[in-house]
Amino acid sequence: MWKAQGGQGLERRVDQAFALARYLVEEMKKREGFELVMEPEFVNVCFWFLPPSLRGEQKSLDYSERLAKPHGTRGNFFRMIVANPALTQADMRFLLDELERLGQDL
Repeated sequence: MWKAQGGQGLERRVDQAFALARYLVEEMKKREGFELVMEPEFVNVCFWFLPPSLRGEQKSLDYSERLAKPHGTRGNFFRMIVANPALTQADMRFLLDELERLGQDL
């Protein structure tokens, strides 16, 4: 890819990926139900989506069971890797919108 894109082209792709990952995190922070596993340090964004049925239930006895916990005491989480140069901010909003839409039935 470096030979095809050149140094500046590759730099643009990396900068775009970082900017899009930051955008995704900013959008998540504006919406209810999204919680970061940790602040991303690269283009990997790890997060939970809590459907309306689980919000405010973190202290209930069956909360962890309902999330499923294959990683010790941590529940499953989504991992979005923002590396495809064709991705846009609209794609990030679509991802979050779809998670919210699908989560309504959980």
